[in-house]
Amino acid sequence: MRTTIYQINTDRDEKRVKFMALDYLERLQGSPKPNPNIYDKVYESEDSFKHLEEIYEKFNVDHPIDYRGHSLSVSDIVEVSGSPDIPDGFYFCDSFGFKKIEFGKERCEMNAEQMESENKIAVLVVEPGKYPKLMNISDSLEAMQEIVGGNIEEYMPFDDEVAIICNEEGKICGEELNRAIYDERGELADVIAGKFFICYAPFESERFLSLPKDLENKYREKFKYPERFSMQGQQIKVTKFKPVSKEVER
Repeated sequence: MRTTIYQINTDRDEKRVKFMALDYLERLQGSPKPNPNIYDKVYESEDSFKHLEEIYEKFNVDHPIDYRGHSLSVSDIVEVSGSPDIPDGFYFCDSFGFKKIEFGKERCEMNAEQMESENKIAVLVVEPGKYPKLMNISDSLEAMQEIVGGNIEEYMPFDDEVAIICNEEGKICGEELNRAIYDERGELADVIAGKFFICYAPFESERFLSLPKDLENKYREKFKYPERFSMQGQQIKVTKFKPVSKEVER
């Protein structure tokens, strides 16, 4: 059987229906049907499941190593085809169980294979005052410069093969302070100014690559909370805070 996962892209979710149950859709967006235009196809594979709850458990708790979506949650859509046990169709992950729906998958955004063929990579974008978010960007210097707002600088302060890509003149230009970087002793080593992103940068590779899921999760958690900076005598004080947000993740 073939299993395909579709998840809402928050950048296109103007009605804020991500993680909302099916009953809320008509109230929030004026239609009881999920809008394919705001969904991304995030995963497709050949699997063997006897019922939908097995799919939920697999993609909520025990992710495949190549799975790039978030844990399967309310508002996600599962497409099943070729199963001897589950009828072909699209299934909305609801607050309780799944509901079979109609879904125009041809209106969803590109999948991982299309991304690779069109030279796109998945990176974790970190902005001042906001939670990190995963974005698919063009693998080009121009696209990277647009994100950081200037000439890019590669900074690799961690043991993992990941790079922080930031504006090399962020501090000089007076960009808002964003996140602190600590050394192996836990002492403040640097502060990144302005918007930056984190990508996979294997030492043997000549180009930046998409973040593997484990590194995405690790650095999403590391930079999860925005930070405020203030001076206490001759030292910089760093305070984490929760931004005001309507986004709720199950």
